[in-house]
Amino acid sequence: MLAIFDLDDTLIHGDSAHLFTAFLRDQGLHPDPQATDKDARFIEKYQDGSLNLEEYMEFSLQPLKGWSKKRLENIVNAFVVEVIEPRICPAMKQRLDWHRQQQHRLLIISATGEHLVLPIAKALGVHEALGIEILWNDFELTGEIGARRPFQTGKIEALKHWSSVQATALGTTWFYSDSHNDLPLLEQVDYPVAVNPDPQLLARAQAAGWLILEGARP
Repeated sequence: MLAIFDLDDTLIHGDSAHLFTAFLRDQGLHPDPQATDKDARFIEKYQDGSLNLEEYMEFSLQPLKGWSKKRLENIVNAFVVEVIEPRICPAMKQRLDWHRQQQHRLLIISATGEHLVLPIAKALGVHEALGIEILWNDFELTGEIGARRPFQTGKIEALKHWSSVQATALGTTWFYSDSHNDLPLLEQVDYPVAVNPDPQLLARAQAAGWLILEGARP
């Protein structure tokens, strides 16, 4: 049994990439004073399904270009402690615990850069996670992204590749998400769960009789 979870606005309240941009600005580490406003416009495009992932990731990674892995790790760890941990949804943490009690395997798949997804997953006690692949050159961040892009249908592709690397069948699957962008994967799993769903996902979940979890906030 495999329990898959989206990250942003599912396990945590808010969008981690957007919050990280604001965190960098507050720390004086973002050169663009309009970064938070620009990020908000990208979120609007995500919400209406029109986001260009490459454009967003170029924007998101721009202030981090040339950073070493250690420097990035240190700032992300501080971000997770200060910003993310207070935003973990208790109700969803209970769902994670419930799946652990059933001895289900846990996996986070998120359309956020892996530099954020992996440390946040660790804070949640989830040892396997997939985010957007970010590329390095001689231990310096290039600002470019790789082939793994788990956004919309890309989540299905990422899951299939992960399963093939694991060399194990997926078996029975759950998937928890808040967004209509995740409908491609939600439609394929055995137990789709809508968590504080957006209107489009809510309509689909109600029509299909999926489990809907409302009020899963900190």
